Amino acid sequence: MPSLFRRRPSLGLRLLLAAVLALVLLVVDQRGPRLVPLRGALLTVLHPLQQAVDLPFRVWDWAADTLRARRALRSELEALRAENLHLHLQVQTLDALQAENRRLQALLDSLAQTPQPLRALIASTVKVGLDPYVGQIQIDKGALQGVFVGQPVLDAEGVVGQVLHVAAQTSQVLLITDARHAIPVKAVRSGVRAIAVGRGPAGALDLPFLPNHVDLEVGDVLVTSGLDDLFPADLPVATVSSISRIGEGEFAEVQATPRGRLDRIQEVLLVWPPEPDMGPPAPDGAAPPPGAPTP
Repeated sequence: MPSLFRRRPSLGLRLLLAAVLALVLLVVDQRGPRLVPLRGALLTVLHPLQQAVDLPFRVWDWAADTLRARRALRSELEALRAENLHLHLQVQTLDALQAENRRLQALLDSLAQTPQPLRALIASTVKVGLDPYVGQIQIDKGALQGVFVGQPVLDAEGVVGQVLHVAAQTSQVLLITDARHAIPVKAVRSGVRAIAVGRGPAGALDLPFLPNHVDLEVGDVLVTSGLDDLFPADLPVATVSSISRIGEGEFAEVQATPRGRLDRIQEVLLVWPPEPDMGPPAPDGAAPPPGAPTP
């Protein structure tokens, strides 16, 4: 009766037989091309197996490369977003600087157009009053810069007010539209003199106590008359906007619109009155004029 369990060759014997077979195949392969077809057939048969074995490694390499590329792209995207934001901020800053340069150039141009040379200082607005009934702003120049109470304040278009209070580094400016402010003016066309008084929240000027037959027309330009010994003469102040001549009344109702942009003041000019003209120097031996200081 045959045995149910056959004994297989030992592991050592099988290893020996495999080694001998390998040596035989190596010798045969070196002696001639007899095994080339067999090698090609084996490579063809084993190629899918090689691909299947190599597939997990290739998938792992592809996934690792994809993750690295994704992280690199995400880092680059964040860097580009930060750079884009920084560039936008730079563009906005550049636009603000260009606008400020245009305003400052307009201020300097307006100063050059004054009928007489004036000494001026540029100041910036640091605070605007929130009370509509009080027309005041605060600027960043004060007593240390030589600012004094009552000093005229202009913008590129005309007079905006005068200094009300002075501190060491700041000053309060009372706008010409404030009801407490009044300034002597004259019409460029007709030479009519008047007092321009602020109307408070209305943002306009009144010219009170002018007779009905006053020689003023809508559109007339009003400039400083210089009669107050504070504002230099011929500085633009306002433009006549309306004239109401009441038949029974004695006075006309005249209103004017300020030339200065009081609702958007950012930089202003602090103006010093012109130096008094001492006249030509006296010739040698001549007596000095009365009141002149003696050496």
